[in-house]
Amino acid sequence: MDDGKRVPPDPQETFLTEIAQNQLAPLWQIYQTLVIEEPNRVPPPVIWRWSEMLPVIEKSADLVTGEAADHRVLILDNPHLDGPPATSPSIVAAYQCVLPGEKTSPHRHTPAATRVILEGAGGATFVDGKRCDMHNGDLIITPNWTWHCHENDSDARAVWLDILDLPLVAKLDAVFGDMGPVDTFPENISTLPDDAFSRGGLIPVSTAAAVRHSPRLRYPWSEVVATMDAAPAESDGSRTVAYCNPMDGSPLTPTLDTRAIALEKGHATRKLRTTSNAVAIVLDGEGVSEIGDQEIAWGPKDVFTLPHWAWTWHRSATDTAHMIVISDREMLAKLNLLREQVA
Repeated sequence: MDDGKRVPPDPQETFLTEIAQNQLAPLWQIYQTLVIEEPNRVPPPVIWRWSEMLPVIEKSADLVTGEAADHRVLILDNPHLDGPPATSPSIVAAYQCVLPGEKTSPHRHTPAATRVILEGAGGATFVDGKRCDMHNGDLIITPNWTWHCHENDSDARAVWLDILDLPLVAKLDAVFGDMGPVDTFPENISTLPDDAFSRGGLIPVSTAAAVRHSPRLRYPWSEVVATMDAAPAESDGSRTVAYCNPMDGSPLTPTLDTRAIALEKGHATRKLRTTSNAVAIVLDGEGVSEIGDQEIAWGPKDVFTLPHWAWTWHRSATDTAHMIVISDREMLAKLNLLREQVA
């Protein structure tokens, strides 16, 4: 029975309403969901198999022509991520195909890119006017705000995987681009010939302006394999080399770290988990990787994600297997956010 007495408003509820009306939020109500013991939004791994991707790439070469061919690019779109197409939370990987006789228009943008050549018998990427030949397994960088274009002056198609820090740059709302035309290319230490930086322990003494990335722009796969063969093996039989800026030993660009790994048949690598996200590109060999609670079998030219904070190991099923792993660990290290654990 209504006794006519009015129930006073709850002061807590009234205060929360006042908070919201002032565009504020009560941290005490959400703190436990923000500061957690360890990362808990770990997406499952995804693999793009070359046998399934190649027909789609070939179809794009047939159907995407004219002006659109400048960006005949297929993004590896992770279905477990929200927002614009991305391969990992901070990395976009994409296939690009340039046919014999084709040449793309010079352009530049703030996201930095690393390119791994999957099919190449010549042709080139030009970075600030410097030619970088493209052969199988070669790695070429196009750092932040460098002019770049591609020209296939060989008799065979060229296909590569682009890896960009685009999601990171987009989250900072710092994506800018310039589609040219190019008036003049900059002159700095990176416009010196790559041969000037190709011998370990020796760098040119130059008055050319410094750059905030590796002045060496192309890393031939043959040199990488030779370096891995000479590197000491870990206890699990694997050999790893880091792609480095020859001037100071830092990664090739400020945001992306690149490493090549050689696996020995029958030996599983040590289980590792890290706060960094990565994309793995298989250059040759076959094997399996356990990532979190999933096991993924892979072969030549397959690409798969290595999500952050997922226990991971790799094992080769062939005498040798090589992969390139590109991650955001350098960015995390700079921010003191890199955490790595070995089981």
